Amino acid sequence: MHSTNKNSRVRDLSGGPIPWVRCPQKVKESGYCSSFSSLCSLPLRQRILPLGRCSYPFVNLGETNFEDGFASPGWFLQEFPEAYVAGEFRDGHGKQIAGSNRLTVYSTTTHVAFTSKKRFLDGWLVGEALQPLVDLDVQLANGVSSRKRGFGDLTLGLGLQWAPQKIGKDVLAQRFVFSVILPTGSYSDRQPVNIGNHFVVVDPYYAFTYERKKVELSARLHYLWNSTNNDPFVGFGIENMHPGQSFHINYATSYELFKNVRLGFNGYWLQQLTNHEINGVAIPNSKERTVGLGPGIQLGGQGIWFRVNSYIETDVRNRPSGVKVTFRISKALPTGDTQP
Repeated sequence: MHSTNKNSRVRDLSGGPIPWVRCPQKVKESGYCSSFSSLCSLPLRQRILPLGRCSYPFVNLGETNFEDGFASPGWFLQEFPEAYVAGEFRDGHGKQIAGSNRLTVYSTTTHVAFTSKKRFLDGWLVGEALQPLVDLDVQLANGVSSRKRGFGDLTLGLGLQWAPQKIGKDVLAQRFVFSVILPTGSYSDRQPVNIGNHFVVVDPYYAFTYERKKVELSARLHYLWNSTNNDPFVGFGIENMHPGQSFHINYATSYELFKNVRLGFNGYWLQQLTNHEINGVAIPNSKERTVGLGPGIQLGGQGIWFRVNSYIETDVRNRPSGVKVTFRISKALPTGDTQP
């Protein structure tokens, strides 16, 4: 049952007397488009800062990396199987939350993109859709555990892909896509763990690759905005929650060791810019941050590519801290001559 006394909730969150309650705690991990929560028997005041009580959406952290800026007219199909395991949670100061807490996420995301030959602002029109399938397992030190499986939220994007440009002897490829994550995933305000967000996410990005001989540098820069969840889990005892805005980026560099074989370094960084809000009140020190770093390899040729990339997270705030391994299988189906 939702609270009907918003003022009393605000007083509690701002420092009034808080009883010892068993209250669910949102925890987050990144993939494309899912969120979830777990149960945590802690005083409310202690739990607001360590992990925040707003669900943060799964977003692209490390799923795209080498030669990300390239694309040409035609269909582009990808599958992103990945695994994420976190054996600890970090608070707003980067300190480990006491106890044995574990989060395990196995997921695969299907990505379908189409680049048209029609041009606008000298770029090809692009459309894409991404649909994740998630297996989520949360185990907390207080003995509470929960597991969910299902489809996450659908991502749709429209944008422009520019043909590779010569800059002296170098090549620059770039793309801009306006992406929206829709609340289509499984969600119930009666369940403490959910695969779906139950709020709209706007996450536009700019991607580029700069290639010089056998070396390439790629990055994808996102700005993330979340709408409000007006039906949070009833166990929270709140009316709504609004996750903060953030900036996140994937970056990678690779070297062509042999024909169609690249070895390189990849990373991601997420920095939340505004605090989470509950019932319209900002929660101090609730901003999230994570940095993932690791090696990767790319194999491919004749329109198909295989990539394996790994990440160890560091400098984490208000999030689980763990290890991620991503696999990516890509297939291009061109529609004819793509020269600019």
